[in-house]
Amino acid sequence: MTTRRSVLRTLAGLPLLAGATDTLVASLLADDRRLKGSMWIYLWDIVDEGYDAVMARLKDARLSSLSLATAYHAGKFLAPHNPKRKVVFLEDGTVYFAPDPKRYKRIAPRVNSLVNAGHGLKRVTAHADRAGLETRSWVVCCHNTPLGRAYPDTVVRTAFGDPLYHNLCPSNDDVRTYLRSLVSDVASQGVSTIELEALQFQGYAHGEHHEREGIALGSIPRFLLGLCFCDACRRAATRAKVDIDTVHRFTKATLEEYFQKPETMEERYPTIRSLPAGVFDEFLGWRCRVITTLIEELASQAKGVQLRPIVNFDPDWRMMVGVDVRAVAAITGGVLMPGYVRDAAALRPVLGRMQESLAGHAITVGMQVGLPESGGKPEFMDRMNLARELGITSFNFYNYGFIPLERLDWIREAMI
Repeated sequence: MTTRRSVLRTLAGLPLLAGATDTLVASLLADDRRLKGSMWIYLWDIVDEGYDAVMARLKDARLSSLSLATAYHAGKFLAPHNPKRKVVFLEDGTVYFAPDPKRYKRIAPRVNSLVNAGHGLKRVTAHADRAGLETRSWVVCCHNTPLGRAYPDTVVRTAFGDPLYHNLCPSNDDVRTYLRSLVSDVASQGVSTIELEALQFQGYAHGEHHEREGIALGSIPRFLLGLCFCDACRRAATRAKVDIDTVHRFTKATLEEYFQKPETMEERYPTIRSLPAGVFDEFLGWRCRVITTLIEELASQAKGVQLRPIVNFDPDWRMMVGVDVRAVAAITGGVLMPGYVRDAAALRPVLGRMQESLAGHAITVGMQVGLPESGGKPEFMDRMNLARELGITSFNFYNYGFIPLERLDWIREAMI
């Protein structure tokens, strides 16, 4: 594969250019080797530990930026090095900046109480700038339970008509308008990049409080339960000449049968690709176009700020949620891929396939540094070395508030 580095090395070796361009080529090669790392982080960690103290730690770990959760969902998190609290319950579906109300129409953001107390994205950005760090904004898009409950006509509806309140439907015009406004607002806050999580058709699973199921749900029944047949999807599919009614009938009948005899589903439909093509192919392609056009709309509102959609390395997963990774990368210039596997041997093929699919576009790889997912320092370093061997120079690390501070030393060592 021809790479920028191989071209530069070739130029350096040409007789007519040797010597005359040695300094320039050496400089370009050094820049090409430079690693960039960003730490996913929450505002409460910065507030509780002190802005300058956190920035100093990130800088000491050789990170070049931080990725601040700017629009986020609910959670109960253990915070091992937080000096004020060890368990954090989140305010669900809030933003961590002061939004401009003039930008929004029907749906407006819910503002986190920390913002009302004087904290937020702009203050973080100012402290990061002084520390020599860029600020990236981490925005969760279509996953917002409070907004779903406030606007139930905007959420995903199952084949049985049940609302999935945690899933804002990306076909819905009010949802698309809200996300355009949100990206425009965040882009005006001085960030270098907006990382877009859950910019897709969300699935059935959520992790709701006391969520219960009395039958085993494999990947295909979960997929079918998460399909959306809301009014907005029906209108959009009909305009695109997609037979959504046939998909609806198949989905409902198949799930009804599964609920009676759960063991039949895995045998008949082990993967998404085993579902009947005549029913699903056009429908799945249309869902991808819904997401692709939404990303185009968001890019038009980003005012030159770089967008990095967060996409899974599994092509079946991307098909299930409606993400055409090539089309997405063509719009944004690159993607952020969580490399959440323990062993480097497992990362090599999936990262290699992603690089092959997105040749010419940037890939940032997300790495776990917490236990048990990281597998420990040897496994983490192996994954980092493997990614660098494959030419990856941009990384995100998950997550500042979850890890013992000594894990920052792993990152510092890996970023040399």
